[in-house]
Amino acid sequence: MIPTQLQVLIFLLSLWCAIYILSRAFNFERRGIDVNPLYLMIRTKRLNNFLKQASKKHPSLWRAYGNLGVAVAPLEMALAAYFLAANLHRFVFVPQTASPVVPFLPGVTISLTWFPYLLIAIGLAITVHELAHGVIASREDVPVNSAGVIFAPITAGGFVEPSEEDFGKAPLLSRLRILAVGSLTNVLVGIVFLLVALAAFSPLTGVLVMEVVAGGPAEAAGMRDWDVIYAVEGFPTPSPTELRAVLRQTAVGAVVTVQTQRGIFRVVTTANPQNASLAFLGVQNTLRYAPLRIGEVSTQFTHHLALTLEWVVNIMVNIGIFNMLPLFPLDGEAFIYNVLKERLKHGLKPMRIAISVLSLCLMGGNVALTFLRYGLTPI
Repeated sequence: MIPTQLQVLIFLLSLWCAIYILSRAFNFERRGIDVNPLYLMIRTKRLNNFLKQASKKHPSLWRAYGNLGVAVAPLEMALAAYFLAANLHRFVFVPQTASPVVPFLPGVTISLTWFPYLLIAIGLAITVHELAHGVIASREDVPVNSAGVIFAPITAGGFVEPSEEDFGKAPLLSRLRILAVGSLTNVLVGIVFLLVALAAFSPLTGVLVMEVVAGGPAEAAGMRDWDVIYAVEGFPTPSPTELRAVLRQTAVGAVVTVQTQRGIFRVVTTANPQNASLAFLGVQNTLRYAPLRIGEVSTQFTHHLALTLEWVVNIMVNIGIFNMLPLFPLDGEAFIYNVLKERLKHGLKPMRIAISVLSLCLMGGNVALTFLRYGLTPI
């Protein structure tokens, strides 16, 4: 049987192929819809107007925000370079402590389990990033030629296209503000989502049971998938580690009280299939669980909300920082290029190439060593 996540991915790719074929047959471009094999763009003047109006409100604040982006950009570049260099060092000397660095390829480098959360996180990150570029471009009198919504086989989001000719003629500081503000916005939005998550969820208090073993002792006692175990025999179980520790002290065949969000169950333990000397509760695929402070709708909803927020924070912050890496075609490379263009009379092209090659070595080395160590096993 094909896993649900793979079915969703197959459906999206099939739908994408159908849309592309229809666009060729009915000439979608006449309706302002640009369809390419890798993306679909819907241009709308309403978004252009929104960007112009937004840039006219509190213009001094937008300029200060752009200046903040320029000031923070070197720090983001340094953080990106430092992480990649330090991680490369760990891969070589202490590989077990290195973090995997991979491109986002659902089903290849990223498990399809995370696909829905990744879809939301990347779409949101792209949208706030592009809108920030658009507002500051309008504030700096660089016209936005087009704006709208972009769809790709595995994500979606907003886009803006400032006039390249007018951008090139703008003062240096204006260009730097436009380039830097997207990454700054990603990082700040990521921090906001982190604060929301910290405020919304209580400290870890239980273990979420993703699967109750069919015919096992927990099922016989009335427990079911998505139950949360808060304590066993009065011993708190704030994580799977504590739950396993309690079971190691429990005799096989003992009757234990299991406290859950649906009440207390009396479970008769059996021998663990992996180790007959250990008690078996009949639950598997357990995860840490933090309830919502405002009250539960359902444990499933809380679990998916927590994962969504976690992915949004991670994607926002990572895109914000690594987008400023001076590597073509990232914003960081354009930022450095525009600075060097104003400062160097000779040797601009070799310097630009050297910086990109160095960044490529840092990024490529991490990706290559990740594949060598972990293979194509998705995260």
